[in-house]
Amino acid sequence: MNFLITTDTHYQNQFDLNETRHKDLRIFYDGNWTKDIDTLTKGTSNNFCEIKFTNGVSISHNEFRDFPLWYNESTCSNFVKLDNYVPVDGRLSFSQGWQISYQKNFYNQPDSCGCGRSPISKCIGWHNFDEQTYAVELIKKVLLDNTKSFLQQNKLDIIVPNNNGLDTLTVRSVLDYLDVKYRLFDIKKLKYEKLQSVLEKNYYGFNQIQEFNTPRCLVTGFYGDEYILRNPFYVQNIFKGRGLDLVKIFDDKPNCYMKNFFDLVYRKKCENLIPVDDKKLNEMISNDIQVWHLNNTMIFTPFKDKRLLKLNQCDSSVIGSQVTDGKLSKLVIEFFNKDLIKLIDKSKNQNDPEWFWQ
Repeated sequence: MNFLITTDTHYQNQFDLNETRHKDLRIFYDGNWTKDIDTLTKGTSNNFCEIKFTNGVSISHNEFRDFPLWYNESTCSNFVKLDNYVPVDGRLSFSQGWQISYQKNFYNQPDSCGCGRSPISKCIGWHNFDEQTYAVELIKKVLLDNTKSFLQQNKLDIIVPNNNGLDTLTVRSVLDYLDVKYRLFDIKKLKYEKLQSVLEKNYYGFNQIQEFNTPRCLVTGFYGDEYILRNPFYVQNIFKGRGLDLVKIFDDKPNCYMKNFFDLVYRKKCENLIPVDDKKLNEMISNDIQVWHLNNTMIFTPFKDKRLLKLNQCDSSVIGSQVTDGKLSKLVIEFFNKDLIKLIDKSKNQNDPEWFWQ
């Protein structure tokens, strides 16, 4: 789901993209879009884009946009970094120039979590999330909502990475619970085309994505760390505001699931962290964009959901057990498919290919 729209007559199509024209605009796009007379569309239920070109150009997408947007005087793109970045609460359109508007109160908490504990479809107000049970129920509800919505629209074969990471097994357990047919596959390190090479340099997730000759949907665990309390940098922000230190917590748990990963990637970041307030933290997580559709490889993850940001208010003991050992995630897997529990790696990323992190 990569595109570039420009009025620059000298722009060279160096990525070998498809091209269509509308008045003075040149619209370039990767594979597997649906093209009508005045519209280009691509995506899944919770990660889609529609480019409509009539009098000008409008770019529509799901509320919680899952791809970046950049623009300058002549051009906008979601894979080429330009002068100006559009945060996820921004909307970009073209009418005699690129114009940006913002959604009011975008980062506010939703009125209801929809955790399913109420007899009505959404609970009235927020529960007290000090209790682990409520956090688990919210995660289960969100994952089921998003996966069911995806399945209603999906017509592609579903594939799942054959690894034993906690987030991958969580989404796999949801598919099993819903009795969904899917195929496990072992990702291969292929020679990247020029487009993926550029994407991988700026967004690490594309180093964990494989392109295919025909369309299929890759169900992944991306965003699991960020939205269910396992990103140490974000958790340290929460803990610092409560007078706690995640570095010390990890030092006191030398054999926990996340310890090696924490030491390798996050220890120094957490030691030097200057905390931000809750609103800013929500903005940071919301704008943490990792991966999106690439040519025939369509991507679905159920984790990226604003409702899950409410987990940031959990009791410190609940957050601590999740960020160190994935306690909430394991309880979710146990509910959806307990047979997968025994497959979980003893340490995060311990069996990932070396080139994932190069």
